Amino acid sequence: MEALLALSPSRLLRAFTLSGLLALPLAGLLVSAPAMAQAAEPTTVKEIVAQVEATYKSVQSLKADFVQVSRSAAMGEGEKQRGRIQLMRPRLMRWDFTQPEVRLFVTDGRTMWVYSPSEKQVFVTEDLGTDAGGVDQLLSTLENLEEFFEVKLIDSPTVGERRVHVLELTPRKASGFKRLRIELTRGKYELERLVIVDAFDNETEMSFSNLKLNAPIASTEFTFQAPEGTQVVRADGM
Repeated sequence: MEALLALSPSRLLRAFTLSGLLALPLAGLLVSAPAMAQAAEPTTVKEIVAQVEATYKSVQSLKADFVQVSRSAAMGEGEKQRGRIQLMRPRLMRWDFTQPEVRLFVTDGRTMWVYSPSEKQVFVTEDLGTDAGGVDQLLSTLENLEEFFEVKLIDSPTVGERRVHVLELTPRKASGFKRLRIELTRGKYELERLVIVDAFDNETEMSFSNLKLNAPIASTEFTFQAPEGTQVVRADGM
């Protein structure tokens, strides 16, 4: 599967939404989860889901570093992409890709900008409607897991010094992806890893670190002004 940044603006938008691929897509929280998530460790999937939903119900913003890698049977594992994500409800999102190439994806919920400094070009999509959620939709989904997914507890292994719950999520309704796999830190229910599996069993894995919930983020982070000399390409051809 091609890396997300190689997609056209319209396909990229679908990749960042639950209705298409669910993108991106989150994380290792460094802040304390709500008190409800500090209760006795649950043992059943229903108890774990209840704690996850309670933890993310009050989450309004998120910051994190990320590493993204795609895998396919035909092409094997693609190169890793690294960067920084910021998002805020409702529908505000910014991805700063720093390696191997600097790129920017940002949306204010109405307009989407995909900027390539090396190419001095920005793709602009206007009037996104209700399809521009992406990671914010993921946060909303985490507080309503049972509404959107059939949830299966895969394992509760030890990863390094961390103990995690691994949940497999199968959409209850037709979707652009087959299933999701998430890893959550036991006790705090911090989302550390997300794996998206498409209809052809290709995987996009996103790992997160230095993640902070409800951190203050300036609204200016979710707008973009093209630098002088940048070619502006609009999706409507205007």
